[in-house]
Amino acid sequence: MTPREQWLVVGYDRHPAARTALETAADLALPLSARLLVAHVLDLDDYPLDPDAADWEEAAGQAVAAERAQAETQLAGHPLPWTFQVEHGEPAPRLLDLAARHDALMIVIGAARHELGAHLLTGSVARHLAQHADRPVLLVPATGPGTRRSPDRPRNGGQGASYPSE
Repeated sequence: MTPREQWLVVGYDRHPAARTALETAADLALPLSARLLVAHVLDLDDYPLDPDAADWEEAAGQAVAAERAQAETQLAGHPLPWTFQVEHGEPAPRLLDLAARHDALMIVIGAARHELGAHLLTGSVARHLAQHADRPVLLVPATGPGTRRSPDRPRNGGQGASYPSE
């Protein structure tokens, strides 16, 4: 019997919290021997403001290509297999579906700070995942302990690590 592949599903977009979530997921994937599925769900942020613009679809494609390149740059130093997948629809249900299809160990997302109006219109991806997920959901803040690593700070928090006092 061959061992089952382990997966972590990471929600990824242009927000800084998503980059921190990807870094955290990559760090977790190593000791878990898990693959990363970096998922971008297309939304209105990927498109130009003017839907009548001649290059409307092309602009979205360029935005997604830039995000994939950013993810690739971030993961260049990590010795783990990963894939980037683009989905269409509402982010939370798409992430739940991907996690179910890959029997993911967990879903990792960044804790984005949105304006009140955006929250009222779109709801909270984190809230939806917390209410409907059948597996752990890790919500990673954009900043805080473990982020913005300096070159002299060990990745594993070993001796010599300094953490901000609270």
